[in-house]
Amino acid sequence: MPNTPFEMTEVGSEELFESRAEDRGKPLLSVVVPAYKEEEYVEQTLRGIKRACDDSNISAEIIVIVDVLPGDRTTEYVHRVSEGNPEIRVQERLGRRGVGDAVRTGIAMARGEVLVVAMGDQSEDPNEIVRLAKSCLECDIVFTNRFRHGRPRGYPFVKYLANRACNYAVKWFAGIEFSDTTNAFKAYKVETLKRVQLTSNGFEIFLEIPLKVMRCDRIRTREVEASHVVRKKKAPKLSVTKDGYRYVRVLLTSLRPQPKC
Repeated sequence: MPNTPFEMTEVGSEELFESRAEDRGKPLLSVVVPAYKEEEYVEQTLRGIKRACDDSNISAEIIVIVDVLPGDRTTEYVHRVSEGNPEIRVQERLGRRGVGDAVRTGIAMARGEVLVVAMGDQSEDPNEIVRLAKSCLECDIVFTNRFRHGRPRGYPFVKYLANRACNYAVKWFAGIEFSDTTNAFKAYKVETLKRVQLTSNGFEIFLEIPLKVMRCDRIRTREVEASHVVRKKKAPKLSVTKDGYRYVRVLLTSLRPQPKC
């Protein structure tokens, strides 16, 4: 499919999106939000996602996976939003289990047809979450591209170079044509996700998922442009030096002969 920016994406109408939800008797969209030390932004993130879904009349559930640590108030802020809103489902775990483990938990819990992962720091536009989900109605995976116009404002230069190097390596070795494969912000058909076995516990899961999904038969894909807001945090979660080797390991593992799902 052609690479098309969000504002030109018209895959399925509002009526189609909602009628499919009604036919299933379940939410059509599952938004998974991993939350570890996200007390700075998580409340605004969840309120923004809920507002975008409500304004679009989209049948959705928001699955928040919280890693609970002493002294961290993330859980408190999550429950402020979830109270009285049954569509916000909260799963708490003691200790740092990792973003990859949180995503795998969210996938297992998902009841929707389409799943989108949104980080808890408001780096994604909530309205783009809805549009991304709609663009996945006729696809198995929709990739996004944050870098079509270059490095986003505030994006660390070293991290940008590492990202570009990793994604060009993915293009070269794995044969995936898109330019931002490692981006967490993608949309997937839930039934497709549940065909693959995922093992990553860290940020490398956002590379593991597309590498394994693309091995499945008859996968329909597209890429759309997405915005990205860089938030200043007390402590960044992703480290190029500490986490980079995990991406390399996932990519090298994917080059071994693997059974198709």
